[in-house]
Amino acid sequence: MSVDYDFDVAIVGAGPAGCAAALILARAGIETVVLERGQYPGAKNVSGAALYGPVLHNLVPNYWEDRASFERHLTTKKITLLSDARSTTIDVDLRDFNQTPYNGITVQRPKFDRWLAKKAEEAGAIILPDSMVDDFVWEEKQIVGVKSGNEVLRAKLVIIAEGANHILTEKANLAKHPHARHYAIAMKETYELPKKQIEERFHITGTEGVSNEILGHSRGIPGGGFFYTNENTLSFGLILNAKTLTEKKLKAPEVLEDFKNHSYIRKLLKDAKMVEYSAHMIPEGGFKHLSKLYGNGVLVVGDAAGMVLNAGLYIEGINFALESGRIAGEAAKQILETNDFTKRSTKIYKKELKQSFAYKDLKNFKKAAKFLETERIFTHYPELINGLFYRLLSNNGKPREKITRAATKHILKRAKLLGAIKDVIGGLTSL
Repeated sequence: MSVDYDFDVAIVGAGPAGCAAALILARAGIETVVLERGQYPGAKNVSGAALYGPVLHNLVPNYWEDRASFERHLTTKKITLLSDARSTTIDVDLRDFNQTPYNGITVQRPKFDRWLAKKAEEAGAIILPDSMVDDFVWEEKQIVGVKSGNEVLRAKLVIIAEGANHILTEKANLAKHPHARHYAIAMKETYELPKKQIEERFHITGTEGVSNEILGHSRGIPGGGFFYTNENTLSFGLILNAKTLTEKKLKAPEVLEDFKNHSYIRKLLKDAKMVEYSAHMIPEGGFKHLSKLYGNGVLVVGDAAGMVLNAGLYIEGINFALESGRIAGEAAKQILETNDFTKRSTKIYKKELKQSFAYKDLKNFKKAAKFLETERIFTHYPELINGLFYRLLSNNGKPREKITRAATKHILKRAKLLGAIKDVIGGLTSL
């Protein structure tokens, strides 16, 4: 095949996955272009995010020395169960578990994406905003470039990092049209609150931060809410399974407003001013519904490949995107050396990805997505646990029962035993 190429690698999407790949390639002196449909990297994102583990440090060593890279470092993780009238929260101090100076950080995606894109540009990558890729350039069943409006850019290899939007991945014949049950609607809001009030409200100082995952009070729809503390804003949101939302004939904004009216949420949002709102789809089909990861002249990374994990305590997305982008960049270097861009060569990417924590986590929790569709998890159990703690900890002026007796009586009276047994078995096998 004789083709004149404009670039060695063309990357579609300047999110974390696309920019991670671009950074690796540009550092190696490989001619790389990133096409981003937004006005700038991160323009399509409002959401804040929590990023755990050393993946960013592996990509940008000692990133924490650049204060622009993050909002706060996570020192506390909270898990909260909501019933209609009550809440129970578990606080976990993360500071003893630091593998790097920061076990995790909070970021604001518009700011973070621009920061990471700038790192890629400084290394030599070209980033083209306002560039909507419509299709691919094909030759002999191999992708040899991309089309953006009337412009054609030819590349030896294309990396799809389009996010949850599946259009190009489908056009590359690497994925089928997704089912609604494998997607969730994520509604995310940003609230302004003075730094001092954030620190007083969440009991933190300096650059310390909190992530708070919340389960329950979502009208029985699988999903959950979250709070992340930024420097002087709060990231808040609710994620709801799209299929169940449709089946219950509920509107996502109505469920969100009801969620925000819970006393626990109201206290955290008190006096805060909402300044941004967004809603978008995120994949949550898990390992069983990953796209094909490579083809002739093409690799798929991050959300575009479905690399998002929801396993209850573990909700991972941005770190999977960074890791898959990094590995795609490393694999692309090897592929370019072979000068063979067919599947015989591009399969290197999947081989390398299978050794990563991201792929292994998705595989280990491959049954989690199905298990977490169980409505009782989001209705019955938060009510059961909140009621149990209320019974154990309240004082009605009468002699207290022994804890084990009181707990047993409460569970036997309130729990739906057959369903609970099924859920315990399901949880043990999937989580």
